Amino acid sequence: MRILLVSDFYPPTIGGLERHVARLAKALQGLGHDVEVATSSTPIRPDDGDEDGVFVHRLKGWHHRLEGAFLDPNRPFPPPAPEPGLVRELRQVIDTSSPDVVHVHGWMLPAVAAAAEDRDTRVVATLHDSGMACVKRTLFWQDKAACDGPSAGKCVPCAVDHYGSAKGLTLYGLLNIGQRRLDRVDRFIAVASVLADVTSQIRATKGVPFEVIPNFIDPSVVPPAGVARPDVVPADGDYVLFVGTLGRFKGVHDLLAVWRDRRPEAELVLLGTEAPDTPSDLPPGVRMHTDVAHADVMAAFRHCRFAVLPSRFPEPSPTVVLEPMAAGRPVIGARIGGIPDLIDDGQTGVLVPHDDRQALGDAIIDLLTDRERCDRLGATAAERAVEFGQDAIVARIVDVYQRTIDQTPARLAVR
Repeated sequence: MRILLVSDFYPPTIGGLERHVARLAKALQGLGHDVEVATSSTPIRPDDGDEDGVFVHRLKGWHHRLEGAFLDPNRPFPPPAPEPGLVRELRQVIDTSSPDVVHVHGWMLPAVAAAAEDRDTRVVATLHDSGMACVKRTLFWQDKAACDGPSAGKCVPCAVDHYGSAKGLTLYGLLNIGQRRLDRVDRFIAVASVLADVTSQIRATKGVPFEVIPNFIDPSVVPPAGVARPDVVPADGDYVLFVGTLGRFKGVHDLLAVWRDRRPEAELVLLGTEAPDTPSDLPPGVRMHTDVAHADVMAAFRHCRFAVLPSRFPEPSPTVVLEPMAAGRPVIGARIGGIPDLIDDGQTGVLVPHDDRQALGDAIIDLLTDRERCDRLGATAAERAVEFGQDAIVARIVDVYQRTIDQTPARLAVR
């Protein structure tokens, strides 16, 4: 099978989506499929070329000319609409590689849908977040509460509050344009049911099949127990580890409040990418690092007492829950979104209400003081993590490709 994977970014750019697509590409190659990747050109990797045995097309859209428009110049996000420059380059890639399936991830989706409009190729889209329904991609209304779905009355003020008037209104308008292209998708894969629920509310997705397949982990990236501690964690002693975007919607401010008010007897280590509201005033006992290599993140998981993900928004299927589990560490997670799909409360970790700092603090203190229970949860977590292994999940994705090819009429024949 010839497969073109398309994503907003790709390694060496760091992030959960980037790692997911890179692992998927290598896994598909290992199964004998012909795989190429199309992604955004970035300052650190501007040109086409081989990336760990996978040929990567680096696309330059019109939005790349908007200097200063991006919070991080190394992550020039594509707009959530069919941007003409990206559409043109994607058409060229599709014509050159002639894929049986284009599998798209992220805000590249509307551009892919437009590029494939008059091409006889199947389009599968994985929803890793709520980005085709929510301009913030979080379903976190005005940074206050979980949102149950889009409407102009909610989305416009929320976008303006988050991005400012000009950028917020522009992105909201572009997202509405992009949504109209979603009928070109042949099948959606949602990594959590909450994403299928909210995206299926969009008019253009009516009649498009949705399937729920969680994220996966590659067991080979889990380091042995004897791996050295990375420099980003304490040289000795207990620490609690958070990995993810360093923003309020991920519960970072709630964690800081616990360390500020209750002073747990362990250091808190925050590893991730910056957000507009990333805190700069850290209480005693907290350290923060950005853009940490994934190997160091995995080593940090191996040595932590436990990991914590107190998200306030409907977190989809976070690999930062699966990775510590695979390393034999329990996770304290918020009872929201897809997190309860991954954590068995009291068996592989602990679930707490997503907006209760007292409960979060209690769970942290309890696991720090009850080492035997913490170790027991970690052992069960490692056993459960096998269910989310790469081989099992990739096999399900390939099955989606094949069924999409078999069950979708040829586009050029019906238009």
